Amino acid sequence: MRGNSSTKSISNSHRISELDVLRGFALLGIFMVNILGMNCGFTFYNDWTQEQTGFINQSSLFIINTFFHSKFFPIFSLLFGVGIALQIERLKNKDHKQLFFFIKRFGSLFLFGVFHILFIWSGDILHLYAVIGFAIFILYKCSTKFLLWSSVIIFLFPYYGLIAENILSYFEFDNMSYLNSISRETLVELKREGSFVSGIELRIKEYLFIVGLMFSSLFPFAASMAILGAYLVKKGALNNLYEFIYKIRVPFLSTTFILITYRFVFLYGIRPNFELEEDSIITMILINLFILADMAIALLYVWLIIYAYHSSLGKKILFNFSFAGKMAFTNYILQSIIGYFLMRSISLYETLTPTTAILITIIVFIAQVFLSKFWLSRFKLGPLEWLWRCISYGKTLPIKIKAYNN
Repeated sequence: MRGNSSTKSISNSHRISELDVLRGFALLGIFMVNILGMNCGFTFYNDWTQEQTGFINQSSLFIINTFFHSKFFPIFSLLFGVGIALQIERLKNKDHKQLFFFIKRFGSLFLFGVFHILFIWSGDILHLYAVIGFAIFILYKCSTKFLLWSSVIIFLFPYYGLIAENILSYFEFDNMSYLNSISRETLVELKREGSFVSGIELRIKEYLFIVGLMFSSLFPFAASMAILGAYLVKKGALNNLYEFIYKIRVPFLSTTFILITYRFVFLYGIRPNFELEEDSIITMILINLFILADMAIALLYVWLIIYAYHSSLGKKILFNFSFAGKMAFTNYILQSIIGYFLMRSISLYETLTPTTAILITIIVFIAQVFLSKFWLSRFKLGPLEWLWRCISYGKTLPIKIKAYNN
């Protein structure tokens, strides 16, 4: 059965179904990480983690840091690049319309991200994806080799932090000062009981505080993975995903095993026992290998899900993720709204433990799966997906399923 499935080209619906499963899976992991960021401010996160005592909480924190932190953002970024490349392919014969379509699409996505930061949560990624989307639109005209090497070079380039530091220094912009002047007690009060206006002001300060990290770490990492996703589309890997992952199984799994081994050696052998000099070449190499190991784990998740999806039991279980994945945009924003409600309206800010965060994440995601399934039984698209598509095409599109069938 395996051999037959690997030789057949999968249909568009099957291919889309696999991608939606991965999007749903990524949503689960992203909320698992984001809810901790919503629960505790950036400046006091390390203090909060040290306060999580007891075997259960320590085990929960270990699970989140080992299996979730920095693992699902790459998957989401990879899938974003895949999605953009597929859109470019669909519009390939309409070159005169492509530019205006993507200007509206990425321009509106950037605005969605700005509104997300101002009114819900400062840890937005949509505005980054908007910029990356424009870059992919330009780079996609290049060869597959150029896309692959662009992804590799962007990932391995070691001086983003130094560049960001010099830029901030040149403009005399002290981004750290925006939150360092706010005490923990004041921050908790603002988060739980602050006014609507003070909430907006605080989220702006939070964003400015992390802007250096955002564009020196998250942005190049996301860009690298998104360009890799575009490369996979242009290479034709999505014509038969199972055949592709089966073909690369030996080198990919071997390399991943080596990198995961290194990750644990670095965490529990090198870092505790050796003093690493900041900004030294050796330190940069060791840290880049550590980041590469995290990316390898993320890609391993993708590999395992696609592999499992081609078994009857695996497909039956994993298909449920596709409902949330088809409404990834809506569900991503909904998760932020739920987090805002929990931290502000119910005053749970800084009261969650890693264990309760895991439980809340699982409950919310299961609810999102059922709600998405219910919504998609009546409508073709999620509400934000529909709005975004209407803006992109510059016209009101039908959303009810019966409207599409007529």
